Amino acid sequence: MKHIFLLSAGIACFILTNAQSNFDAFIDSAYAILDSSERVAYVEQWVSHLEPAAIPLIEEETAHFIYYGNETTTQVEVAGDFNGWGGEGTWLCEQISFTPFFYYSHIFEPDARLDYKFILNNGSWILDPLNPNTVTGGYGPNSELAMPEYIQPWEITEYPDAAKGTLENFTLQSTEINKIFSIQVYLPPGYHENTLFHYPAVYVHDGHEYISLGSMDHVIDNLLDSNLIDPVIGVFIRPNNRETEYMGDDRFGYAQFVAETVVPYIDDNYRTMPWKEYRLTMGTSLGGNISGLIAYRYPEVFANSGWHSPALWVNDQEVAKFYLEEAKEVRIYFNVGTYEDLGVDWEVFTAGLTDLGYIFAWDVLHEGHSWGQWRATTDDILQFFFPAGSVPLYIKESEYRKFLAGSNFPNPFSESTIIPLSIGQQGSFAVEIFDCSGSLVASDLYSFHSGGDYEIVVRRDGLLAGVYFLIISNKDYRIVRKILVE
Repeated sequence: MKHIFLLSAGIACFILTNAQSNFDAFIDSAYAILDSSERVAYVEQWVSHLEPAAIPLIEEETAHFIYYGNETTTQVEVAGDFNGWGGEGTWLCEQISFTPFFYYSHIFEPDARLDYKFILNNGSWILDPLNPNTVTGGYGPNSELAMPEYIQPWEITEYPDAAKGTLENFTLQSTEINKIFSIQVYLPPGYHENTLFHYPAVYVHDGHEYISLGSMDHVIDNLLDSNLIDPVIGVFIRPNNRETEYMGDDRFGYAQFVAETVVPYIDDNYRTMPWKEYRLTMGTSLGGNISGLIAYRYPEVFANSGWHSPALWVNDQEVAKFYLEEAKEVRIYFNVGTYEDLGVDWEVFTAGLTDLGYIFAWDVLHEGHSWGQWRATTDDILQFFFPAGSVPLYIKESEYRKFLAGSNFPNPFSESTIIPLSIGQQGSFAVEIFDCSGSLVASDLYSFHSGGDYEIVVRRDGLLAGVYFLIISNKDYRIVRKILVE
């Protein structure tokens, strides 16, 4: 017996050095040990050498789910995004006999990211005890499987050095459906200091979860800090009953409330750009459905609609049919996961959008219906609608489009940049440049003897590399441009 134990220990040493490259060899080696107590010791030692960051154990495109329990564990199942979270699709794990070691192996796409849990003894749902990586969703945390090519979302983290926006809270009465809604407003860094600047507005449904589960305030902070989007105001609307408001009898009243009560309130109380081109409505699942409905019914208010995993199946695909029956001037961005069933043939739907001339983009991800997907793709939606340098300058509403300044080119620039300017009549205009702290660093005065198209040349003249705000104004008009000096 002593000789057999030493041989088993030798096998264990060999397998430990290769555990993460040959899982099947480990299973075979365990079964090669006939003595039950030695097999238990061998498996326990192998498990003790697993790296927590490498769980589930991944070999190329195969993920091995591993559960190591105790003598009371008789059955382990894996439930998650990949099999409908239980029921007939639940995966029953294999057990190495005489041991509390259970496993299930499956092939996934190399960039897949999915949520899962274990079900013990056909009753208790638990996180994977060996896996430290979790993602919090609407029903609590789940364990996370991230395949090797999946890129973790850096933008959801709160970084100490990034400038932070602020959140304000208030409630608003809806006369349309006789409810009171809680609303949070995100104001970008510098909002209170740079009182001349106006911003696009993003209206977010399931707004409380976009902040608590999707970290959207951090996402906006980080995208701004990295100069990936233009500054925006976020309007986060918390539902009272998302089923009735986003898909049920209150859906049309809720849409009217957002378009006719919330938007005017925000425009009256915050420095927004009060035109449809600079408003976005967005949401997840049923929130994606209501975002589509709002933009379709009120395209004069919202010209942009963003959908995370939109539940367009509801009400017999009502919203999908709306968009394919009659084209509206609405830009769309949405993403869907291959591990979620949203009840729509996306190839047919997008072909229909194309035929009707919609401006849209979409993405297919190897993910499920979860906040793990949505929090990591909020940046895609924001960058599609408001990429850095895309937002035009503020113009007084009563004179909208009578005084325009085009995008400066080149931007960034090292020596000089040109700003196209169209004016309706003669006049003088002040051109001022402010740094990010709001300090005036340069100014000039231009006089034009007649209306027409002109060009203003802005020279570097000692400006340090960085971000600046250029303001063109007279007594009636003010336009703001972000310029980048390299």
